[in-house]
Amino acid sequence: MRIAARQQRHDMPPLRGYHQLSAISLHVELGPEDDDSIRLALCDEVRLAYGDYDHVSFATATGTQFFRGAQGTASGPMETATSRQVRVLSFSITKDRQLLDAAMSVIHRLHSYEEPVIYVQDAFASRSLLEKRQNENKWWMKSD
Repeated sequence: MRIAARQQRHDMPPLRGYHQLSAISLHVELGPEDDDSIRLALCDEVRLAYGDYDHVSFATATGTQFFRGAQGTASGPMETATSRQVRVLSFSITKDRQLLDAAMSVIHRLHSYEEPVIYVQDAFASRSLLEKRQNENKWWMKSD
């Protein structure tokens, strides 16, 4: 049986009332040895800008990562899978090859793993229009 390949479209109809831009979303699994140095270096070297803000990222609570080393890895071949406590650092950047290269360089330079687990995805990001910022439901508009 032959399966026809479909070309994936990366355009999206405009969102009403919002700016939209092409972005890259990254998710990095951080081991217990990985402190905030990766996030802080990304802030310094890549900025992690999101609209009018910078240093924008998200870190999950700790979860469990499972793996088994194969021949040629630093751990050597493992009989059974093992687990580690990890968290995930997520952030987005504008769709720019130099920014992506800089982010990947920071991660690989500072990460404690031989082969860091990094997911890179094409994404669209939305930005509020300036007039939407006067919405009374926003936290900065509340008096209490």
